[in-house]
Amino acid sequence: MLVTVGYLRPSVSDLEDAMSNDRDRDQDAVTAGDSQRISLSRRDLIRISGGTALAVVALGAIGVSGQESAPASGDQLAGAAGTAPYVPGARLRLVSNSADLLIQDGSPNWWLSPDIWAVPGTDPSGAPGTPAAGDFAYVWARVHNTGKDDVAGVQVRFYWGNPSVQMLYSTLNPIGTAQADIAAGDTQEVLCLVPWHVVTVNNGHECLVVVATLPADPPLPDVVDPVGYPNVAQRNLTLIDAEKSDFHLTLTVSAPPRQDKTVTISSQVGGRLPDGTLATLGLKGRRANPKPIVQVGFSPKPITDPNQGVGDPQLEISVPAGRSVPVYLTVRGGTTLAADEYQLVEVLERQDQQVLGGISFTVVAS
Repeated sequence: MLVTVGYLRPSVSDLEDAMSNDRDRDQDAVTAGDSQRISLSRRDLIRISGGTALAVVALGAIGVSGQESAPASGDQLAGAAGTAPYVPGARLRLVSNSADLLIQDGSPNWWLSPDIWAVPGTDPSGAPGTPAAGDFAYVWARVHNTGKDDVAGVQVRFYWGNPSVQMLYSTLNPIGTAQADIAAGDTQEVLCLVPWHVVTVNNGHECLVVVATLPADPPLPDVVDPVGYPNVAQRNLTLIDAEKSDFHLTLTVSAPPRQDKTVTISSQVGGRLPDGTLATLGLKGRRANPKPIVQVGFSPKPITDPNQGVGDPQLEISVPAGRSVPVYLTVRGGTTLAADEYQLVEVLERQDQQVLGGISFTVVAS
């Protein structure tokens, strides 16, 4: 079996092209640039489409060392989320000739996955949309098997979390788990049969995370890392109906259990969403207004008086290890948007100029 080690998260077509090229090359060849081909037996390969700590564990098992190396515990549950060591900055991934699971990331940012969507109401076959606080909804995920082997018993775990920028499994709430059998090169739309009760916290503005794993997969680190793990995706996208009053939302900034964190929270206004993502919001056919119409601000305390403004355009936050700190978001304006328009607002969490995560808002006129 051949494994390619690289530094880019692949699309479906990228993975298919890579594996096709591998069959035509000599097993001992070393490619130029960021990738290296290594000959492995099946038992040597940790069978997961993933990166960071998982790729490091797999490389360690075959004697390939590097500064990204991380220990693995043999008594951890297979595929468990949030229990493996996390190596910040590592972007290794494994591509095998067996089964490779992929839930696609979003555009323009990874937290806008088009492969995750919710259906409000009691009929899971209904139209996608944005559920309201207190409602029930069903959550779907589109899972791709880009490998060369059929796979049975894929576990697809569904989570919701309070609006956060960088997300941690330790702060998420499980919705339910589904199973699927996916043929090589096939795609399955997987339904979480347990309905999601959209809680009234933050008026129902919650984030979704989906993880697809095989029975023998090792655990994931606590940081939700869709960039490093193709079998993980998240949807941090909220629909805002612009009104005369300001929109307020409490965001959560969390630090890992053993590490303090200092980050900057800021925003970008403008940009556009892919047509498929718009459709999952019930906004098919809407066009993006590129001119900034809304104002966005952040505050360490709630803003209750509109005369106080919307807060600061960016905010530096220090979070002790294992703790969470609230950040109060205010969005003002948008009532002048045309009936067929929307405005995209992206809230970003950065550390040393690296984007750790984010949450996006689609503003439309009521």
